[in-house]
Amino acid sequence: MHPRKHSHATRHAFITGAAATVLAFAWLGGCSADTKEAESDLISPTANSDGPSTTSTLTNTVAGSSTTVNGTTQSVTTAATTSATSAASSSTSGSSAGMSTTGQGDTSVTGAGGMTTTGSVDTSDSGAGGTSTGGKPPAVRSAGCAKANPQTGSSQSPLNVANHQYYVKLPANYDPDTPYPVIFMFHPTGNPLNWAEQNAGFEKNGAKDAAIRVYPGAANNGNGWGSNDVDFFEPLYGAIIDSFCVDEARMFAAGESSGGDFVSILGCEFADKLRAVAPCATKNVNGYPLNAETRPCTGQVTAVVIHGKMDNVVGPENGPLTRDFYVDLNHCGAATQPVDGYTDPMSNCIEYSACDAGFPVYWCQHTDPEYSGTNHGWPHFAGDMLWELFSSY
Repeated sequence: MHPRKHSHATRHAFITGAAATVLAFAWLGGCSADTKEAESDLISPTANSDGPSTTSTLTNTVAGSSTTVNGTTQSVTTAATTSATSAASSSTSGSSAGMSTTGQGDTSVTGAGGMTTTGSVDTSDSGAGGTSTGGKPPAVRSAGCAKANPQTGSSQSPLNVANHQYYVKLPANYDPDTPYPVIFMFHPTGNPLNWAEQNAGFEKNGAKDAAIRVYPGAANNGNGWGSNDVDFFEPLYGAIIDSFCVDEARMFAAGESSGGDFVSILGCEFADKLRAVAPCATKNVNGYPLNAETRPCTGQVTAVVIHGKMDNVVGPENGPLTRDFYVDLNHCGAATQPVDGYTDPMSNCIEYSACDAGFPVYWCQHTDPEYSGTNHGWPHFAGDMLWELFSSY
């Protein structure tokens, strides 16, 4: 504000009026300068104007906030800005279930996360992020957040829930106030409790520092995982979210052999609690038919179905049954695209097209001779591929 001078009572009226007019114009000019300075603070930076740019800025305006300028509180609008970059050739950006697909014919679809599929892509879907900009949804904090020093157990001294043993591995520098994704990994029949920790690969990649890993054991290891174990998952899930700071929107399950059978069951029975599942070397389980039209599921999940092309333990024909169940459940089309980085015979992964947004299905029919040359084991590529996908959500 600029102060106004008051005229003396004996001063001539003309002089008084002229002085007031001059001061008024000076005051208005100063206020205009203040207003321009305040407004400039609210303008988001734009792209470099020295040349053509392929970056477009999307601005969402949020009303009702305020700021203080020169001691005066003013109503303002806040700009929440995101940038989307498109290729100079014909290209389309969109979210595709937390991974990127690169199509033929100069058409590309860029997703929220790390996986890339290469092939013919007809459409762009909104994926796991749930937003049109390919961003990730916010974390859903569990009841275990802010609880210090939770019990984790170990393979030698496991925890127990519902007559099952399990233990937990926490990320390096675990913070009880930070919600973490969770990976449940289920071992094959007849293997020790620590088999999954030693063989799945999540202790050797980024999951070790960024995710909570849970290693459960079957009630009867000689029989492996089966229908009698299904009810155990609910209390296990409850124990994990109550004890640890978990992101309930990012909980994943993987397993091999009977552990894979079990994970396939969970992907239907507990789809409301899991974001993605990765069943490996599976077979049908009595009471849980692989028929998406007749079997009621609690929702949908992303599915990565892994099976040996020459599996001589459960047969090569069983994997496609599990694959087709999830293809039907997620309403995928028949077309497929190879997944970048996993196209060699030891992985051989493809993604089905046109699945329901956010729920892709991957099929990896590999030739890895793991499990004593039976092609029935957990292949070497699986841990890295799965973490690449899981961490993209």
